[in-house]
Amino acid sequence: MSARQFLIRSGPTPRRFAVGRAALLLLLSTAFAGVVGCSTYDTLKTTVGNSTGEIDSITAEAENPVPEIYEAVHASAPITTKSLRENSDIQYRDITVGEVLQIALENSQVLRELGGTMLRTPEGIRTRYTPGLQQTDPRFGTHAALSAFDAQFKGSVNFSKNDRIYNNSFFAGGTNTFQQDFHEYKTELSKRTASGALLIFRNVSDEDGNNAPGNLFPSAWNYYTEGEARQPLLLGAGLQYNRIAGPSGAPGLYNGILVARVSADITQTDFEISVRDYVSNVVNVYWDLYYAYRDLDAKRRAMYASLESWRKVKAQVEAQQVSASKEAQAREQYYRFKQEVDDSLSGRLLQGTQSRNGSTGGTLRANGGVQVTERRLRFMIGLPITDGTLLRPAQDPDEAEVIYDWDVVMQEALSRRPELRRQQLKVKRREMELLAAQNFLLPQLDAIARYRIRGFGDKLLDYKGQQNGGQPVSAIGNLATLDHQEWLLGMEFSMPIGFRQGHAAVANAELALCHERAIHREQEREVIHDLSNALSDAVRAFESCQNSLNRYIASREVMLSLQAEVDGDLPVDIDRILDAQRRVVESEIRYHQSRAEYAVAQKNVQLERGALAGENDLWLIDGVGSPDSEGMPTASPTLLMPPAPATEAAKPAAPDKEEESPKE
Repeated sequence: MSARQFLIRSGPTPRRFAVGRAALLLLLSTAFAGVVGCSTYDTLKTTVGNSTGEIDSITAEAENPVPEIYEAVHASAPITTKSLRENSDIQYRDITVGEVLQIALENSQVLRELGGTMLRTPEGIRTRYTPGLQQTDPRFGTHAALSAFDAQFKGSVNFSKNDRIYNNSFFAGGTNTFQQDFHEYKTELSKRTASGALLIFRNVSDEDGNNAPGNLFPSAWNYYTEGEARQPLLLGAGLQYNRIAGPSGAPGLYNGILVARVSADITQTDFEISVRDYVSNVVNVYWDLYYAYRDLDAKRRAMYASLESWRKVKAQVEAQQVSASKEAQAREQYYRFKQEVDDSLSGRLLQGTQSRNGSTGGTLRANGGVQVTERRLRFMIGLPITDGTLLRPAQDPDEAEVIYDWDVVMQEALSRRPELRRQQLKVKRREMELLAAQNFLLPQLDAIARYRIRGFGDKLLDYKGQQNGGQPVSAIGNLATLDHQEWLLGMEFSMPIGFRQGHAAVANAELALCHERAIHREQEREVIHDLSNALSDAVRAFESCQNSLNRYIASREVMLSLQAEVDGDLPVDIDRILDAQRRVVESEIRYHQSRAEYAVAQKNVQLERGALAGENDLWLIDGVGSPDSEGMPTASPTLLMPPAPATEAAKPAAPDKEEESPKE
């Protein structure tokens, strides 16, 4: 009988091949179930089925990009001075600061900024999805850090056919021509623990059918189950290191769960700062618009007054009571005010009040005009840029003096400013990284333990027949007798000579910690500096408001006195009347400007002491939840900043009676 005939006669029977196919199908079905559990049929179609329909359509659109136009961006034609002349019927929508902030937060998936940042550097814009992006980052997010400790399942199936000629039959089991059918099935479940230990549970079975004449069975099954544990004792050991650096940490690369959580908190604090600046800018634009309307009203009244003066002087010129130069002088002032009215109505494209244009919360730069500023406010709060109506502030700035307790507001600023909390988080992250870096000065010493139970037999599984002894019937049945047990205990040791990289990691972590602490100290000094400026500016703005009011009252009294003289047919030089008109409009504009400045200054004080959100009772969404109706992840609400505690920090004081606004 030839060797090949022996293999055909004594090789695996169809029944044994059926067992192998069943094991293969079981392994493949397990893997398929795992894939389907985390993917969709379309994903399988594009991977296993090599379907490229979706990517082809995306590529075609990328080669010839056509911007998608969203319906929400459409707006009606802008209101201009020309359209106002053609149609004087204007629809106004009166709105308060609270309503503006409510609309802004309801319509703001993107935290808008002024100055064209959205188009110039869109990658720097923060949206409502920014915190979720960091948390779900598959490399540095919290879920990525936790995934290093997830249980891992592995499986493999190998079928091999060997056909060899050996010069020495000893190496081939007694034959020179060795032919073999070999099937191997492996499954493994591993888990990394929080202390750094690696636990493995493994099943291995193989079927070996060959033509060696000394075989006990023509083809035999070998099956064993083993458990293995590897515990680091020095480098990589302990809860502290693994929670900071993670099991795959390296010098300078720390992405444990604690570091990931601190990074998520830093991102959340950055988002909080962006929300605060966004709210500040919305309030800034609101008071810009308030001033624009007051400026327009004052100049319009001055224009009508100068028109009346022009008519009277013109009549006097026709009666030859005054010279023609007086009429030209009155006419010049009328057209001067008319030009200012047109500019105040339409506005010029100039930069308005925005954060960090002189102070953290912004210094008033009310120079945009009604229509430009109104469109800017609509842009900031997410309304259509134009809809046929004009927003109009329905709330006046407070005129009461607010007295602050410096010690209280200073402590509030140092404890509540998000910039300082963010920097404190960075300091704590550096402290944790220093602890992890010190671990790299230790050598690698691992304790290893392995325990294995073996089984051998003619079949993989058979309940009948002898399961122990020299000729067991089945491998699994022989394994159940626990006759063949193996174990291993050992240690592995390795270390770099000199620990150059470890010392560099420790030195770098120490320098990084000193760097963050130095920045933290200087940030606190800058916060106190900005808070001092804000409080001083609030006092200045209040005093300016009082002085402007008194100036306005005095200028109006001069104008009324001259008007009384004119009504009494007393001779009054037109120069005095025109000068009085200019003084009235200038003092009135300055009065309303000082009121807007005082409102912005009060807002800046709240911002500098970290109470802007609490004063406006604003809430911030945080966390990632289930998708909404549009397929986007929702968020769970958390309080952005607790309301300011009832302290003696700010006490309103009633204004002096003589400082009240004049009755129109």
